[in-house]
Amino acid sequence: MPRKTFLCGLMLLIVAVTPLFSENKTDITCTVKGIAVDSISTETIPYVTVSVSTASTPDVYLKRVAGNGAGVFEIAISKTGNYLLTLESVGMQRKQLNLTVVADQKKLELGKIALASSKTQLKGVTVSAAKPLVKVDLDKITYDIKSDPEAQTSTTLDMLRKVPLVTVDGDDNIQLKGSTNFKIYMNGKPSGMTTNNPSQVLKSIPASSIKSIEVITDPGAKYDAEGIGGIINIITEHSLNGLTGTVRGGADNQGGYNGGLYVSSKIGKFGLTTNLNYSNQHQPGQTWLSEKENQDASAAKFITQNSNSDSRYKFYYGNLEASYEFDSLNLVSFTVGGYAGNGHTTANGSTYSVDANRDSISAFKQLTQSTDGWGGMDLTLDYQRTFKKPDQMFTLSYKLSHTPDNTDNYSDLTGLLNYTGYNQHIQNNAKGDEHTFQADYTEPFNKKHIIEFGAKYILRLNTSVNTYLLQNEATQAWEPSSTQPQNNLDETQNILGAYASYSLKLEKFSFRAGVRYEQTWSNVVVTDTSFHVNFKNWVPSVSLNYKFNASSSIKLSYTQRISRPGIWYLNPFIDNSNPYSIHQGNPDLKPEIDNSFSLNYSYINPKLTINTNLFTSFTNNSIERVTRALNDTVIYNTFKNIGLNQNAGLSVYGNWQPTPSVRINLNGNAGYTSLSTNDGSGLKNRGTDYSLSAGGQFTLPGEIKFNLYSGYYSPRIMLQGQNSAFYYYGLSMNRDLLKKKMNIGLYARNPFQETVSRKNFTVTPDYRLDNTSTYMARSVGFSLTYRFGEMKNQIKKVERTISNDDVKGGGGQGGGGQ
Repeated sequence: MPRKTFLCGLMLLIVAVTPLFSENKTDITCTVKGIAVDSISTETIPYVTVSVSTASTPDVYLKRVAGNGAGVFEIAISKTGNYLLTLESVGMQRKQLNLTVVADQKKLELGKIALASSKTQLKGVTVSAAKPLVKVDLDKITYDIKSDPEAQTSTTLDMLRKVPLVTVDGDDNIQLKGSTNFKIYMNGKPSGMTTNNPSQVLKSIPASSIKSIEVITDPGAKYDAEGIGGIINIITEHSLNGLTGTVRGGADNQGGYNGGLYVSSKIGKFGLTTNLNYSNQHQPGQTWLSEKENQDASAAKFITQNSNSDSRYKFYYGNLEASYEFDSLNLVSFTVGGYAGNGHTTANGSTYSVDANRDSISAFKQLTQSTDGWGGMDLTLDYQRTFKKPDQMFTLSYKLSHTPDNTDNYSDLTGLLNYTGYNQHIQNNAKGDEHTFQADYTEPFNKKHIIEFGAKYILRLNTSVNTYLLQNEATQAWEPSSTQPQNNLDETQNILGAYASYSLKLEKFSFRAGVRYEQTWSNVVVTDTSFHVNFKNWVPSVSLNYKFNASSSIKLSYTQRISRPGIWYLNPFIDNSNPYSIHQGNPDLKPEIDNSFSLNYSYINPKLTINTNLFTSFTNNSIERVTRALNDTVIYNTFKNIGLNQNAGLSVYGNWQPTPSVRINLNGNAGYTSLSTNDGSGLKNRGTDYSLSAGGQFTLPGEIKFNLYSGYYSPRIMLQGQNSAFYYYGLSMNRDLLKKKMNIGLYARNPFQETVSRKNFTVTPDYRLDNTSTYMARSVGFSLTYRFGEMKNQIKKVERTISNDDVKGGGGQGGGGQ
């Protein structure tokens, strides 16, 4: 189907069905404004919670918002009638006002509204106060999803757009403080579901099942020593009596499609929640061009390689959670979840070598059929013991993780000029198994002083088995290669960790300091060679925070992180599917150690959020990709601990909501990077890079939500080269139907650009290599979501569990904090 026909058809579908499901609503917007003040001191009351309900049903909130740090609030009412406005704040008596909204009324100014302290209330009067929607702590910002009535008809991804410091653009890309360098947890632990494609997963989870969303900006000693910039921790609501669920699906113009199912239920003290998702993606029309120039070549001066490929990927991700409450203080929960994927690629290419006079030396063509399989599975068992003393808690946890990573590659090389062809079959079966045991204890002496400590033991078993086969031209049989070494890997890694931290929280000043000790000992066997590794790390962290007022604060922090190389970096498997570019991991790699300092200023209120972060960091043994020439035609790629990295920069995040129907966001980052090596090779590179992204979300007449977004990333500095600049743009729109049980959406990514090209180059003393990749940029598709069921009561879940985020994985996957 032509792309234009596909797009037009979807737009006509939305336009056609909208009148069928539209509800009759008064098309007005009356904005109610006011300022909450203390009745005695007349000082403003920051972050007052304001709710609106009809006069006939005062206990059913239609909408709820939080005021800003200066006590100013603004709430929109979309129908005429009699209403009850309720103001609530911790330590203050509830205040209720009767309102009447008439036709054509656009604004209602209430002025200053005085709230009395709960200490001055009359005997016999009960004060019922609600928690503010936004809460700012020493190391995190919490948004109370449960107290927001919009959560009843929204997805978790929708609610993320309301969380301070978090941005979700029209393409459903999530950023924290303008950066994608963060982790997403579910109930305090990383999940295989949110590692690879979090947007798709969060769109399938109804916000009514979420209790709160925490933005942890500075992970402390209790988190594993991974070099991450922050954590978005999604706390799910205790599952409910009854049954509720969501079914969703979607498709795009490139032949991709997806679907998902979320179901949650509770019977008595036993609760069960499951989330299953599937995605099938198609990447047609990909091209690749590689041009290499040797500096001092005796024969092959220029080598050119090109290919055309078509790829199909399948993703599966999901989880199952079960919990049982023995009593109000003892809880056991069980979770199993993960993700899996496989991809199949067919590529046709050719390679040409010429001398300095551009005369042909050799040439061959290559047909490649490759299949990759990857995934991860987590099984967790937790026991939680709480006490009558608030926030005192003890937990015991066990976690089993399994991560396969397999490759199956067939290559048919046919000689065209001075080249002997052959057929090759390469297989690599790699996996990692992990067993983790953990204990944590929290002791709050009072509201000001808190001590936390715990211990963890991890047993990791990494293996890699590879096979190289060549086809016998005479017999057509596959036979082991006599020239390719069988570099099999068998690694056993033991990690013992312990931590302790102390927190002090005063009215304006807060302080946290902690230290984590980790000892690692490993036994590595590569084919017939073995060696042992043993190292220790003390990982300190400290954070100071001062609140100027309820809206603004400044924070100074120092953290040290380590990052252990994962199987993707260690695997000694030699990938020579491209005979002119060989790739191999390095089992001798050591963990990276990073030191970082940051100065952060935040201003947060319901209409405007600003966050600036000035930072610097350095690493003296970073893992870098190293490329060298084996001869005139073949280059060799591997990894080494040779990096001396220093960087400094500034990130700025802004989010402005001038009206309830308009929201504008802006993210900017700029930095200076200096890269060099400690192995005497003289490799070095330095320079600046920056990025800028912006977006807007608009609510149009007819309750249509319209989104625009765009972004630009400058070339990134690398040790031996640079990649190209990159930009993107897009739009989307969606509408709720059937009393907000159904949602239909349409999106277009890079609609005016059919293809996009990415370029990068590598420079060494021996050669220069330029690579250009071209792939389909334009994507148009639709989504459909339907929610069913009703819930009435809740299940408890453990508040702390295991999360291992110390491994440096290929492509930046994995991770989380304890």
